[in-house]
Amino acid sequence: MKRQYSGKKLVIVIFFVMLTVAVLCLTVCGGYALYNSMQDMMTYNRVALDLYLNDLVHVMGDMQNFNEDVFANDLDFTALSRENRFVSAAQRMQVEFNLRHIIQSRTQEITGILLFDTKQNTNYYWFGSDFLGGRVNTKTIEEMRAIRSLWLSDGAPATQRWVSYSDESCTLLMNAFRKRDLYLCAMVDVQACAARENRLEGSGFAFFTRDGILSNVSGAQENGVLLEDMLSAIDGTLFKRGSVIVQSRFNEEMGIGLCGIISFASVWEYLRVYVIMLAASLLFICVLFMCMYRLLRKMLISPLNQIIDATRQIEEGVAAVQSETNPLREMAEIQEALAKLVEQKVTLAKENLCWREQKEHALLQYYQLQTRSHFFLNCLKSIHGLTVQGEREKTINIIGMFSNHLRYVFHDSLNFVTVQAELDEVRDYFGIIEAERSDHILLQQNIDPDLLDFRVPPLIIQTFLENFNKHNAQGGKILRFGIHIDSVEMEGRQYMRIRMTDNGVGYSEEALQSLQSQDGLFEQYHVGVQNLCRRIDILYHGQYEKAFFNSPCGGAVSIFYLPFSAGSGPKQGEES
Repeated sequence: MKRQYSGKKLVIVIFFVMLTVAVLCLTVCGGYALYNSMQDMMTYNRVALDLYLNDLVHVMGDMQNFNEDVFANDLDFTALSRENRFVSAAQRMQVEFNLRHIIQSRTQEITGILLFDTKQNTNYYWFGSDFLGGRVNTKTIEEMRAIRSLWLSDGAPATQRWVSYSDESCTLLMNAFRKRDLYLCAMVDVQACAARENRLEGSGFAFFTRDGILSNVSGAQENGVLLEDMLSAIDGTLFKRGSVIVQSRFNEEMGIGLCGIISFASVWEYLRVYVIMLAASLLFICVLFMCMYRLLRKMLISPLNQIIDATRQIEEGVAAVQSETNPLREMAEIQEALAKLVEQKVTLAKENLCWREQKEHALLQYYQLQTRSHFFLNCLKSIHGLTVQGEREKTINIIGMFSNHLRYVFHDSLNFVTVQAELDEVRDYFGIIEAERSDHILLQQNIDPDLLDFRVPPLIIQTFLENFNKHNAQGGKILRFGIHIDSVEMEGRQYMRIRMTDNGVGYSEEALQSLQSQDGLFEQYHVGVQNLCRRIDILYHGQYEKAFFNSPCGGAVSIFYLPFSAGSGPKQGEES
């Protein structure tokens, strides 16, 4: 036998699997999109590092080339570097004018050039519009003096290479060339460079050298990024403590590098819109699947539930299916079809019940009329003999009892009679057979008076009295027929027990087997008893008990257990 599945559970499992797959696919796609977005952000950050660093390196290279060209090829610079005794005052003024003109023409926005000598005979500087604020003031003059003092000090840095200089107000990259006592120092303002690239100022970018961090020192400290971290992330990516991403680019020729610091807070700010959209999409998918499930459950499972409910109501015998009106046309058609089905079922059930009652009625009539004719012929013969003998009173009594017996025998077999009516019929029948027989028959009765109004099938006692009379021929033995009626309890139910005994020949083995099996409609012996049992079985639908056996002392014993409630029998009817 194939395994059966629940349609409700199957729909739930299918939708759960579909929802899980959809959510999983959306999560994977969303996660992949977020990963790509993060990679794009890091790629953009690397491109920005290359762009900004190359811009600074280009400026530094241009300034270095200028210094090298002036140092090696410029005659004015060479002449100015000689002692005064070799250069007249007029020549010196011309040389200084030429150098100033050259310096002014090569200075860019973030750069400055300082020309000085050890004897302070020459001290000239020029800078661009963004270098140290672009204005000459006391602070600028003090910075130039400090730089000149640094180069003239005993611990002066090496010349012809880029070195860093920082104080509280500025951070500079310097490259000085010295010829004799004359210095030509090119300077780049790192903070001005960061300010010119508006993304670098106050952001997660910091210029650095191998000796220290030049710009955005506070930002690096806030994120816990050290110089070692910047150097470790050169041409790569470093994930610092799971909270920041560090990327660096470094130019070995110029000795300058640029580091990009990306905090996960900024990553969240960048990816927040995508995450919110992904969460909203997941929520929308879940809500959509729930709505689809409710709709399909209403369209697919509800008809099954209605059919099941309708089937249960049909089994309970309702005349119409009780269900709420559904707005869906298909569901309304299903409800209408179920209502028609119930109506047809009720109609067929009524027709079947009517047909069965008619069949049972006809069968009961058949059983009741299937009697031997010899009793009626004997009664008529006895009446004729008494009439010939002139026993008028006895003839009148027998005719009265015989008419009562005929009326009782041929009444509607579907109607029940009281125990009292059945006992009256027994007395009439007993009077008839007593008049026919020359021997003695005793009728003994032990009846519970509370059961006289109990309704029983007709002829339930008379049939056994007739059977007793037919199978026990006349002789010298005194025959006894006993009737005992009382109430008993079996298996928690109350029954009326009708027990009939006699001291006759009893049941034969063939008769007992026939009474137990009840095979066939036509029997040669005990026809009345067979028909009675069939009528009782139809009337009580098998809800009764019976027993037939022979007493050890001789004679037949017949017992019926008929169910009753509160002292009343079946209520199909009662003889009037």
